[in-house]
Amino acid sequence: MGKVLQIRVSAWTYDEGEVEEAWPRLAELAFSVPLKHHKRGVLEMVAALDDGLRFMDWPAALKNSLAPGLQRVVAIRDQLEGALADWDPRRANALSNELEDALDAVEASCTLS
Repeated sequence: MGKVLQIRVSAWTYDEGEVEEAWPRLAELAFSVPLKHHKRGVLEMVAALDDGLRFMDWPAALKNSLAPGLQRVVAIRDQLEGALADWDPRRANALSNELEDALDAVEASCTLS
């Protein structure tokens, strides 16, 4: 890394519209959490879902159905952020695939009334 030029290994959602297409129920739930949603990417959705699970007054049945999967999603997200911090793009890429698969499973378990 230079004195002026900073090198980063990062992850972001290129097309935020794809988040709602891939996980419509989770996106609806996540972005109903009263936060300043400057971005609506995958990582932002995971953060909002984590906050919502802990702090929102969602129905108990919904929380119970989402909790195990969301705990896994948050753990994978944390590992992904760790891989990025460690400049390990190969591991981060593998974890991004794992994260999306875990979100698919949580989306399938999400029953919004």
